[in-house]
Amino acid sequence: MTLIHMRTLFLSAFFLFSVFASAQENQSYLIPAKVKQGSILLGGNLNASAYSTTKELDLPVGREEGTNILANLHGKSAYFLQHDFALGLIISLEHESFSINTEGEAEKFRRTMMLAGPFARYYLDNGIFGELSVQGGLLNFSTGDKSNLFEGGLGVGYAYFINQRISLEPTLSFRYFKEWRGGKSNTTLGPMVGFGIQAYILRRRAHVIKEAL
Repeated sequence: MTLIHMRTLFLSAFFLFSVFASAQENQSYLIPAKVKQGSILLGGNLNASAYSTTKELDLPVGREEGTNILANLHGKSAYFLQHDFALGLIISLEHESFSINTEGEAEKFRRTMMLAGPFARYYLDNGIFGELSVQGGLLNFSTGDKSNLFEGGLGVGYAYFINQRISLEPTLSFRYFKEWRGGKSNTTLGPMVGFGIQAYILRRRAHVIKEAL
């Protein structure tokens, strides 16, 4: 092989390597939890909790303390305004069982409520996300009276993507709930554990990250 041929082969190999290296520099590894702007989130969560609470509405004798068992089913839809940041609507169907001890006997009360409001979520690259929600609603009693409902939630979770568009999400959240009518109110405060399944419509992963050189 002549020197000219060797130089041509070397320059060709160098050119191909440069193109390949340049492409590798601008293409990141596949980030499983990165959600791009313009994606749509659809899904829901099932949460449950058991904690102490106080009640004073419709209690002529006075306030009562007992144990509250709560199960929440949340439906969610959101749009990613920015990379990893979504803003959307949450609708909750909540069922609670309140148990108190009166003169050595346990009394239980059950009811179902519906609330709705906005929520925001932000993802880290490792799959951990934070979520903030605010909801409101009205509760009708058999007597015809109406109570105002307010609920605020703050939580963290982990999004495990089983494929490009579906994630399984264990969550831990802190819930504040208030129900009031007139000058009296019921308040509930405590943690909740949950599990959710989310679908990311039009989701695009961060295949390419461009850096200013």
